[in-house]
Amino acid sequence: MSPTKHNNRLSPWADLDLLANRMNRIFTDSGFGNLTYGANWVPPVSVEERDREVLLTAELPGMTEDSVEITLENNVLTISGEKREAREEGEPSGKYHLVERTFGAFRRSFTLPRTVRADGITADFDHGLLTVRLPKAEEAVSRKIEVARRS
Repeated sequence: MSPTKHNNRLSPWADLDLLANRMNRIFTDSGFGNLTYGANWVPPVSVEERDREVLLTAELPGMTEDSVEITLENNVLTISGEKREAREEGEPSGKYHLVERTFGAFRRSFTLPRTVRADGITADFDHGLLTVRLPKAEEAVSRKIEVARRS
């Protein structure tokens, strides 16, 4: 297969993209709705190591801190919850033509390194962003060791 121009760039996957779009259109036009409607979703997460802590951040748009649960068992941190569909009452004969938002339950688990102090873990939630702070044990924090000069 030779590369073809697709969205102003060369792409060997253009034919597959075209096929996927046509298949999606067939299901949408036939009344089955969008293929992702009601599907379970996996929130994106970033894990950043800093000097004194590991920072785990999860994007949970449309959720509140009450709909999220964080547990720690056997050194495995689990974040779970459910994003519910927020339907507003409309016309009785109204129907969706396109739904790209996903809803449903999720569960993400992370095995923590032994260098994390489990008793110091904290979490906060602000505008759909969950931040979990995992402090490092003192022995895991890097430090500079002075070299003594021999006389």
